[in-house]
Order: sequence, then C-alpha cells, then structure tokens
Amino acid sequence: MAKLLKKMKETLLTVISVVFFLWFSSFVPNHRGPKMAELGVKKVVIDAGHGGHDPGNLGTGRYKHSEKDISLEVALQLGDYIQRAFPDVDVIYTRKEDKFVTLKGRTEIANKLPADVFISIHCNSAANTAAFGTETFVMSMTKEKANLELAKRENSVVLLEENYEQTYGGLDPNNPEDMIVYELAQKVHMDQSVSLSAKIQEQYRERVSRRDRGVKQAPYWVISFTTMPSILTELGFLTNKEEEDFLNSENGKVYMASAIYRAFKDYKAEIEGVKFDIKDFDKPIEKSKPETSDKKAEKEEEAPKVETPSELKNSPVVYKIQLLASSKQIELKPENFNGLDDVREYEVQGLYKYTVGEVTDYKKAVSLQRTVREKAFQNAFIIAFHNGERIPISQALEITKAQNSSK
Repeated sequence: MAKLLKKMKETLLTVISVVFFLWFSSFVPNHRGPKMAELGVKKVVIDAGHGGHDPGNLGTGRYKHSEKDISLEVALQLGDYIQRAFPDVDVIYTRKEDKFVTLKGRTEIANKLPADVFISIHCNSAANTAAFGTETFVMSMTKEKANLELAKRENSVVLLEENYEQTYGGLDPNNPEDMIVYELAQKVHMDQSVSLSAKIQEQYRERVSRRDRGVKQAPYWVISFTTMPSILTELGFLTNKEEEDFLNSENGKVYMASAIYRAFKDYKAEIEGVKFDIKDFDKPIEKSKPETSDKKAEKEEEAPKVETPSELKNSPVVYKIQLLASSKQIELKPENFNGLDDVREYEVQGLYKYTVGEVTDYKKAVSLQRTVREKAFQNAFIIAFHNGERIPISQALEITKAQNSSK
C-alpha cells in the first residue's frame, strides 16, 4: 500500500510539473531556451545577493560589511570586467546599490530581457567556523541535507517580502519539496549551467587558490524561476576568520570577480564555438612556498601545459555536436532524436549527454553543427574531446593550431 501511494504521489508530481511548465512558459513569451547557443551569449544578468534591510549573513561580526556588501562589490567588478572585454555584451544588474530586491523581481529582470545567462553572487556561512571554500550551485532537487539547509536559509529571504504568500502562490520557502514543480523549467538548461559552474570552480581553485568544494545541486528560488542557464556561486565562508579577511580585502574581491569573469569568457567561447584573444585582468595569486618553490611549478601555474607536437599527432582533438542532456537515459533510436542516426551517449555527474558526429576538423564541425540545427536540434552546439577528456573549445583550437604547425 505504501509503495502504491508513493507511486501515485510521484505520478501526480510529474503531471503537476508538466502543467506548471506549460503555464510558466505562457508568462515568458520571449523565452528562447537553449536556442541561446545559436544566438550567442549577448546578455548577462548579474545578481548581487541580498541588499537593503536584508544583510545576508553577518560573518564573525568583526567587520561592518556583511554578505550584501561583498556580493555587491564583486558583482559590480565582474560586470565591469565583462563590459571592458566584450563591449557588445549587455550587462544588467539586479541591483547596483544597497537596496532590497525581491527574489521574484530579480528573476523577472532576467526573464523579461530575456537574458542568456544569470549569475547570482553570495557568501556562505556555517555553524562550524572551520568550514571554508567555494562552491557553485545549479537548480535541482537533492537529498543532501547540507545543501537543502543552505537553500532553505537563502530562500528564507522571501519572508522579508510584503505579501509573499500572494506573490509566490502560497509556496513555503522552508519546504524544498514545494520547489519540485520548478525543477523541470531548469532541466532544459542543466548542461550549460553545470558547464559554467565547473568553469567558475576551476578558476577559484587554479587562479585564486581557494578550496574547491565543487559544483552542487540545491533548490534555490533565485535560480529556479529563471528561463535561461543560471547559477548561484558562494564566494566563501564569512564565518571563517581567514576567509572573511580575504573577502573583505580589496584584492580578495578583485580576484574573485576576475575568476568569475574568466569562467564567463570560457563559457561564452564554448557556447559560441570561438576563441577570444582577450587578456585577463589580474595575475594568479601565488600559492604557498612549498607549492611554488619549484620554478617549473610556477610556470605551470601561469600557463596550461601544452603537449609536444609528437604527442599531439598521436592524440588529435575530436569535435562532436551535442544535442541535449537529460537526467534520465534515452534509448538511442532515431525517433527519439528527431530522426538523427548514430547518436552516442556519455554520462557526466549523473547527466546523460547525447552527441552526433565525430570530426577532427573544426570547420567541418561548424558545418555539421549548422546542418544539425537546421534539421533536428536548433540548440545543438560544438564540444571537444582530447585524450578522451572533454576540454573547452578555446583549448581545443590551441591544440589543433599546434598540430597544424607541427606538420
């Protein structure tokens, strides 16, 4: 009986999700979904968490500034970097000053544009003052208690809004299960959201020497109502004295903003299938003496390792066209992929991704991408692999260039 009731509940939730998705889409007539891969990344919304009478977390209490102040400064610095590097990209802020903006108001800004990517910036806190490090979230239901508690804490800002019961249709910010119906709306963008999140975490780790706590999933409201790839990044724990000192310093805020900017640049290059020859706005933070005493290690920190020409000849870059990503496996039949044959599957972090084609010439990949978009999937985009590992398009082009020059 218990199993039957559970099955009925799951079926009901699925029906509710589909109905909600259709209803939700009707309020966003300009919703482009993954078609942004075709049009490029031209509009980015940067969301500084909290603000006004909502200070966010207060850290250890040793500083006048709280989470709302640090997130705003980093957000403005990030926007400045993007605008300087990409004058053709529209940068929109949910707030540019210390004021309170509702969660719904933040997402409406992005949806009405519509934006191509949404980046929400926050600072973490924990009862354990030894906790430290960075983590970036994408919208998804999770059974991880720590992630749920963190989401509930951030979502509780809804209670500071007037008439929040009417605004959010009676949804309870302290009950993550209420967010199940919104998960479907973000699943279509999961692959891009995870890709940007991974790039942000890599930059935190490799360029700013922060502890990498990984890419995680949690039902945050602010990235649940959006209709484009959306992420929420935690810069560090203000409840940790050392990390609080770093994030309150000018260098700390500049380095963190620069890290997110570089990740955005790599993400834009990947989505658009191009390489941007644009300089970075800072140098990597030097690591501790034991890690930098070796001069060779210092050089490797400044520039990625490039394989020798002989190694490159034996391991060419392989370009494929990615069609979609799904949390559930899809049978590899043409009718499931708009008539496309020879579709292949690979799995990353619980997501099943589906590709078609396999070429070593980037121009041929562009031609194949155009054909796939015209005939089957208008949101298809190019991905690259080297030695069996997926790599950014910009890195793939560098390797291909080295291959050609060595011939």
